Amino acid sequence: MTITEVTYLFAGTDYTLTCQTFVKAGATLTIEAGTTIKSAPDDGAGLAPALVIEQGAMIMAEGTADAPITFTSVLTDAELAATPRGQWGGLIINGYAPISTTGGTNFVEGLEGIPYGGSDAADNSGSLSYVRVWHGGRSIGQDNEINGITLAGVGSATTVEYSEVAWNLDDGFEMFGGTVNLKYCSVVNVGDDAFDTDTGYQGTGQFLVVVRGPNSNRGHEMDGRNSGQAADDSFPKFSTVTIVGNNSGSSEDESLRLREGTAGHFQNYMLVDQQRRGFRATNEDGNLDGTFVVNGSTPPS
Repeated sequence: MTITEVTYLFAGTDYTLTCQTFVKAGATLTIEAGTTIKSAPDDGAGLAPALVIEQGAMIMAEGTADAPITFTSVLTDAELAATPRGQWGGLIINGYAPISTTGGTNFVEGLEGIPYGGSDAADNSGSLSYVRVWHGGRSIGQDNEINGITLAGVGSATTVEYSEVAWNLDDGFEMFGGTVNLKYCSVVNVGDDAFDTDTGYQGTGQFLVVVRGPNSNRGHEMDGRNSGQAADDSFPKFSTVTIVGNNSGSSEDESLRLREGTAGHFQNYMLVDQQRRGFRATNEDGNLDGTFVVNGSTPPS
């Protein structure tokens, strides 16, 4: 399904996502505060429905504390209690902000032909405010489970605040490059990592909360370089973050995990129930370069 013009979704209407839905360049999808969009688990061809905002399109999903916007599954509460994760796809936003991939563009897994990345650091893909994405993470392509909210090449003029991913099968929020900033966001009981960065991400995150479930993985997993150039490293700047661990003692029982091609500033963290490593940075491919500041006195700007 494609959306090619200005489209509104209203709080008083029932909406069911039955297939992968693409908002095309030049179109804006506006979702009224209090709206709930439920998704079927399958599009009839074995893949999960998802909402995809393409480059040049916009989503204006601006809920309120009393009337949040909710993306969830059509399953009943009892069904979700039995299998809370992976019951539909997720929300994917593609922008024109810089990424580190050679050639300057790439494709989200499972979405060949839908590019992200470019040269506009201040690109605007719209606004997410008081948005909840629950019970997603099912495959949208062969063996490609997706994140609750994927921000791919999304620019700094895009607003992402007061938003939550919960019970997702894969990561919570993942930023592939771009410069988008997150504020007042939370990730609860997902099946993989909470806030994941890659491909030259340069944004900030402030006032973030992670509550890891019994089999969740890391609070952060951060990578960066695909071009082979140090200038293309990811450099997230995160501050005032609480990560509640699961005290599992597994090899992935880590709050912050930094790997190839990333640096960053990490300030004012509270780490709770962390049995193994609070902060781990490794140089597995010889490309872990840059500056690390942990718990500095000045929050990122």
